[in-house]
Amino acid sequence: MITVSDVSLKFSEKPLFKDVNLKFTPGNCYGIIGANGAGKSTFLKLLSGELEHDSGEISITPGERMAVLRQDHFAFDEYSVKDTVYMGHPELYKIMKEREAIYEKEDFSEADGISAKRTVSAHRSLKVSFPTWAAGRQKIR
Repeated sequence: MITVSDVSLKFSEKPLFKDVNLKFTPGNCYGIIGANGAGKSTFLKLLSGELEHDSGEISITPGERMAVLRQDHFAFDEYSVKDTVYMGHPELYKIMKEREAIYEKEDFSEADGISAKRTVSAHRSLKVSFPTWAAGRQKIR
């Protein structure tokens, strides 16, 4: 869960956000809409910690994490949508690519199967389901 309490942000003494309060709860999918320049991307940067807010508090439930996929329209042209989404969580992307490399081997052996299982098992603590993670934590443009 992400909780935003009394968050404010100013640019050159002009307030962009003032006393914002909201809660993103598990199991829901949220969208942030607004006119160009309204502060949607800035708000997401506040949530991710990329930007500091002037006052208030933003907290994420202990044990939870937020993955971020940068808003760069050309940075991911060479990648599939699946790869692009997974790149928002670098550790998960690395594990996925390691596993794919093992399974793509032409001379796949029993030892390779054991290695693939170890790769995934070693990172079981991630406990991420792709659809939940992609829909609940990412904004894809």
